[in-house]
Amino acid sequence: MAEPEIERSFGASHAFATALLFLVPGIVALVVEPILFVLADRYPRRWFIRGGLIAMAGACLIGAYAQHPIVLAAAQSVKWCAIGAASGLAQATLVDAAGDARARTIARWTLLSLGGDLGAPALLALVALGGYGWRTGYLVMSMILGAWALAMLFVPIEGTGEGDDDEDDGTSPGVIAALKLALRDRRLLLWLFATALCDLLDEIFIVLASIHVRDDFGASARWQTATIIAFALGDVIGLVALDRILKKVPELRVLAAAAAGCAIAYAGWLLAPTPLLGVITIVPVGICVGPLYPLASAQAYAARPESSGLVLAASHLFTPLGLAIPFGLGVIADVAGTPVALSLLLVQPVGLCILAIWQLKRR
Repeated sequence: MAEPEIERSFGASHAFATALLFLVPGIVALVVEPILFVLADRYPRRWFIRGGLIAMAGACLIGAYAQHPIVLAAAQSVKWCAIGAASGLAQATLVDAAGDARARTIARWTLLSLGGDLGAPALLALVALGGYGWRTGYLVMSMILGAWALAMLFVPIEGTGEGDDDEDDGTSPGVIAALKLALRDRRLLLWLFATALCDLLDEIFIVLASIHVRDDFGASARWQTATIIAFALGDVIGLVALDRILKKVPELRVLAAAAAGCAIAYAGWLLAPTPLLGVITIVPVGICVGPLYPLASAQAYAARPESSGLVLAASHLFTPLGLAIPFGLGVIADVAGTPVALSLLLVQPVGLCILAIWQLKRR
């Protein structure tokens, strides 16, 4: 949201500002985060989670006063890595403590994270309404994160390395050796690929769906907003229902059913002839999409239950794919039309359904 204002502040082009805020931090995080995640399997998690929050607060403070674009890019890079350490490892630590209830834990995590997805833009909107700029937004976030980091000092965080006097005993594999182990784990890589597929019916879908409503239906921004809200509402319903359903039904069976239902509901939405029917039919799509990421991610963690940090590190193997897919779909939308690009997103539910059924048969 602040990118246009940052462009004006530094007199930067669209391409330079995008590189500054996304490309450079993304490349740095791609290299640094796997190392942090593997080390988090050897040393106490509290170091990484609390340290990540402190680093995020510091990076936002530096960003608020940055007078040169390179300084802002460096602050953004630190912030991205710190987000991975604090948020990613917090999730992994909760999953470790959940035992076999991994999917239910991730479902609750995902549900709560929706609050952050809404809260951050709302905070920036309040800053803008108050007549302040992007630097004030960074400063406010620094204060909030600093307070959160201080509060976390009083919260016990149990994780890898506890009870060993905070020292590595020397028996754990090194960073490179651990990553090599992950590369040889076919089950882990398969489920990490499945988890990566879940990016399709997420932000990418929201963007393409909005364009579809605008261009193919010639509908107003209100219909675009209604479509997105209806999808998000269905997503919330699906996550809440998943927590209850998993008390009685095994995870793989729920995944197969949710993925199959998602494929059917999504096909129905694609065929909706009016914006109104599109709003109505996108609700069941959201309901079925909601459970897919928690269920696929839980299977990835289950492949290496003793090394959740390694699971996070190995997931970065698919980061380039996640960066390339939006560009590829954009090209397809330009050449063949948005409906064709949207139809390709069926790869997610169909692929997950096939994988879940295959795993059920193997068991």
